[in-house]
Amino acid sequence: MASKKKPANFKVTKSKNKTMTAVLIGLATALIVIVIGVILLHANQTSDKTFQTVENVDGGSVNLGSLGFRIEGDKLVIRNDSVTQEIRDFLKADVKKSGCKDNNGVTAVIAHSQDEKQLLLGYGCGNSAARMFAVKQDNGWKAISPTNQFNLFEIPSCKMVDENNISNEIAPVCQNEKKVGDNLSYDYKIR
Repeated sequence: MASKKKPANFKVTKSKNKTMTAVLIGLATALIVIVIGVILLHANQTSDKTFQTVENVDGGSVNLGSLGFRIEGDKLVIRNDSVTQEIRDFLKADVKKSGCKDNNGVTAVIAHSQDEKQLLLGYGCGNSAARMFAVKQDNGWKAISPTNQFNLFEIPSCKMVDENNISNEIAPVCQNEKKVGDNLSYDYKIR
């Protein structure tokens, strides 16, 4: 039978400096975690103050998009001037007369000309997938009809934009549809 040797007892001692270093690293890590937690908590509490330019209308909605804001210094400020109010009223009326079965009409400003007298709108029932233009006239805003002048890529027909003097700011590209037999093709034009 082999003899059993007792393992040598080793005493592990740490110097006070190593112990203090470990404690300080632990405290610094805890402090960093607390600071990050406070920052995230503060960000979550102030996020409900983020303003939207979306307004509910009889089960549907109107969205002014970037038109609903102006830049002041380094901040975005919600616009509530007569121009945006007139556009908002026009869009609300459009949603109310949309004829959507579930009263869930949606109209959203996708783009606008710099003079804010022409709009590219998204509209539809429950979403804003369809496109149309609206123009400011002497007697108010008018949607340009027919609205089926956009192809599957949401590019408007050249004829429509030319006849209605649509700014290239909101329609920089247009298309001419060609149908030969069952084949459909498009010629695109940069305006």
